[in-house]
Amino acid sequence: MPNIEEQNLTEFLLEVKAKMVNITTSENNEINNINKYVLDNSGKFIRSKIIYLYGSEIGVKKLKLIELASAAELIHLSTLIHDDIIDEAELRRDLPTVERKWGVKKAILYGDFLYTKTFQELNTFENISIANVLINCAESLIEGEFNQLKIKNNATFSIQDYFDVIDNKTAVLFSGVLKCLGIEAKFTANEILELEQLGLSFGRAFQINDDLNDFKDSKITGKAKFKDLADGKLTLPMIFLLESLEEEEQIEILKIVENENFLKVEEILNSSGSFEKARRQRQAAINQCIEYTERFIKLDKLNELKIFLNSTLVA
Repeated sequence: MPNIEEQNLTEFLLEVKAKMVNITTSENNEINNINKYVLDNSGKFIRSKIIYLYGSEIGVKKLKLIELASAAELIHLSTLIHDDIIDEAELRRDLPTVERKWGVKKAILYGDFLYTKTFQELNTFENISIANVLINCAESLIEGEFNQLKIKNNATFSIQDYFDVIDNKTAVLFSGVLKCLGIEAKFTANEILELEQLGLSFGRAFQINDDLNDFKDSKITGKAKFKDLADGKLTLPMIFLLESLEEEEQIEILKIVENENFLKVEEILNSSGSFEKARRQRQAAINQCIEYTERFIKLDKLNELKIFLNSTLVA
């Protein structure tokens, strides 16, 4: 039987989802059909969980948390719709993507619809500073996607380049929502900066975990195995491998990828220690999350947050 904290979180997530439905309801029946399909399969609500678990502990009112969480989730969903179009993805959470089910034109229009509805909602926020943070996050997410397009199968792409891309493409929204909590709680500038760093570390660990999941079965991850490899995306294990090789060896590895011999690539990554290096980077980011969490969360709640961080970021 779930404890009180779990019940409260479950209730909160249901309220966030109801708010998202309310924001995105349309007079167009086909949009509503797509909307129901997307929202019924909208994932684990990780951003909402972070907002609730940290926000409730630092004294932010529940209505404000729901407002922030619904907007953040809709920004995230908008980017996923467009990401799936760019990547020509067939699956999202082990179900056909919007593009596969309704076609690319309607998928683009639906992604635009979500952005428009989200920005309309942001215009209703009492605290314009919070609205501006989320708008800036949306801008950074798009810029991050542009930057990622430049580096497909680029053997000169470095670890620092990787973090520069994921900080904008993945971590920025985690960092942004925690910054919003600090603003709402009227924290000092330094405290808000520490919350941003907590979100940045969370986003880095989250993306590294996603990179590692590219080599797991779709029934576990909800996306096609080797999808990132097939798209030419340089995940962290691949970058570690390429950095350890001479130029001729790098060319050979990229040829194996191009020939779609992904099982061979997986074997090489495993034997080279590249997976283990990526796991260590993920753990370092999780440890940073815990370090920053200890500065804001009371001792009696700290273990609960540590369990959440580890269970969410190691999957």
